[in-house]
Amino acid sequence: MSIFSTLRSRQFANRQNQAKQQIIAFRLFEEWFAVPILAVYKVIPLGKIYGDPGNKGISFTNYDDKELLVIDVAKYIFSGLTNSNSPETKTTDDNRADLQAFEAMELRYLIILEDQNTNLVGLPIDSQPVMYRVEQSAFKALPQIYLEKTNIQYISSQIIEIPETPVMFFLDTEKLTKSVITAENLEAS
Repeated sequence: MSIFSTLRSRQFANRQNQAKQQIIAFRLFEEWFAVPILAVYKVIPLGKIYGDPGNKGISFTNYDDKELLVIDVAKYIFSGLTNSNSPETKTTDDNRADLQAFEAMELRYLIILEDQNTNLVGLPIDSQPVMYRVEQSAFKALPQIYLEKTNIQYISSQIIEIPETPVMFFLDTEKLTKSVITAENLEAS
């Protein structure tokens, strides 16, 4: 004897069988980004950041009685953009006071990522991070023309669409940490 199921229970079973991935989502300026939770070592309130004399977006902070490399991910993601929300235009003399007021008003956080070699790197973010369990169907490919015409760096070719939330760009954390660390090592040589 066969067992019959309703359409609703079959749809529920299909959703239950679909692979899910956990992500950490956060805001940088006006856009939302996400990283896989497996790349995240820890999230902490952003403390004092030291040194960046060349304004390259590389500095450090103290974490767990050690110096932790901090990458200003917004500077790298939005490099070369002429958007009014990009770091380059936000930090003009006219807007510097607005930026300082925003930073004082809203608590910022540091996402500590762990790369494949167990190196820790911090990424300062503008909002409290949010964790989501996302079905694989929520990951969508960015249009090819968008990838060719924009200068957004370190974004994978995917976005994440979750109902009732803004679209999130999925960061390629390995590419970000490798290219920044490699570039710093080349400049130091």
